[in-house]
Amino acid sequence: MQNNEKNVLMQEWMDNLHLFTGEMEYPQEAAESLTQSLEQVFQCPEVLHILTSADRAYSENILMDYKKVLEELKDISPRCGVHTYTLHMLFFIILSRKTRKIYEERGIAPEIFRASMMDLHWKLLECRKMFGIWGTSVADWHIWWFEVKRFALGRFQYELVPFEETYEKDGVILHPGDLVINVHIPSCGRLVREEYMRSYAMAADFFRDAFIDRPIIFLCESWMLFPEHKLFLPKTSNILGFMQDYDIYKEEYNNGDLWRIFYGDYEKPAAELPGDTGLQRAYRSWLMEGHQAGLGFGIFIYKQVTSSDKLNCYASSH
Repeated sequence: MQNNEKNVLMQEWMDNLHLFTGEMEYPQEAAESLTQSLEQVFQCPEVLHILTSADRAYSENILMDYKKVLEELKDISPRCGVHTYTLHMLFFIILSRKTRKIYEERGIAPEIFRASMMDLHWKLLECRKMFGIWGTSVADWHIWWFEVKRFALGRFQYELVPFEETYEKDGVILHPGDLVINVHIPSCGRLVREEYMRSYAMAADFFRDAFIDRPIIFLCESWMLFPEHKLFLPKTSNILGFMQDYDIYKEEYNNGDLWRIFYGDYEKPAAELPGDTGLQRAYRSWLMEGHQAGLGFGIFIYKQVTSSDKLNCYASSH
């Protein structure tokens, strides 16, 4: 790459980085750290080659081989002096230029693009809490955002997935392969019922073409649906309010999601876990009693309007 071409590319990527980190409300320290790391990338020909090739590949096909690129960046990280998690964050921010155009071409509202890309903000903060690094430690998770399969619609995040089991309740029957709307709950604040009911309405409208002549079904696999919450969370818990919409048809017991509650302290003995929040204190007590944590698998058979949750459906072209 000639110096002039390199300078033009650097300016383009820097402008996009500043636009993205501002629009997605990255902390100033994070934005400055990522800027310094991108400058360092331009001093490392191997990394620059990987990223420019990936940028070109994404422009040609959004179903590119992301995992190959992520692995290459992981391998090169020690030689360029930029942490893997930071390189992965920069990679996705670089791709976001094209992603924004795809949203525009498909007529998807700009606010949905911003909300969807805000997931990088939430993962940035999680990475900082867990590892002290400005980046993302869950790079594979981001792939569906950039394949434009997953969308943030209000409080929650969604994608269409085929159901993998057989389910029957209240006259609704699901077979393997039937499409359902998979629900994700980002770590971006409290669960407020009015907000997430509006979010469900937005998702029901956004994916409505997949549910012609059949009920709209939400699927959620989450630690928040752990049935034993009813035994140790306070009755006023917002998590219990969230759980009430779901028929929890399966549960698993393991402590794999404790990091979502205790972050970097999650592997400590139960008695040494922090108790800075009510949720942490409730979980700490539960674990100190010798119990395990876990997760639940739930089905929410969506009703467009209920007597207690009358909300306007979200209207947008997509």
